[in-house]
Amino acid sequence: MNIQEALNVFGLSGELTEKDIKAAYRKAALKYHPDRNPLGAELMKAVNAAFDVLMANIDKINQFQSTDEHARYNYGDDLEKVLNVLSGLSGLVFEVIGNWVWISGETITHKETLKEIGCKWAAKKNNGFIVQTNIKVTGIVKNTR
Repeated sequence: MNIQEALNVFGLSGELTEKDIKAAYRKAALKYHPDRNPLGAELMKAVNAAFDVLMANIDKINQFQSTDEHARYNYGDDLEKVLNVLSGLSGLVFEVIGNWVWISGETITHKETLKEIGCKWAAKKNNGFIVQTNIKVTGIVKNTR
């Protein structure tokens, strides 16, 4: 996960301080906490990873933000939409790893639905689909690879 992707998890842009990042983390942690959100465990993986990247690069954040407005959006909300779709499909196992959601289990049964939300078959894994959730396209996220 790079700095811009980490900022997108929190929907942040502009001149930022450590205080801004910590406030965004607290807000996201409350929103996606497993006690409040059934998908919270997976969503918090992305939130925690993004927070770690931003805190490790606190002095570089303002320097390495994308100037492209299309590169900035609220990744957390998009990730939640994808996970909501996946959680409604029986027999699937999914895990958030950085900006990717790895999907396995009964993927063939839900092949068309997975394609609709931008999933691609992971040929090298040979056991499931993946979706890169860091590229926003109207309404839902799509994979660019």
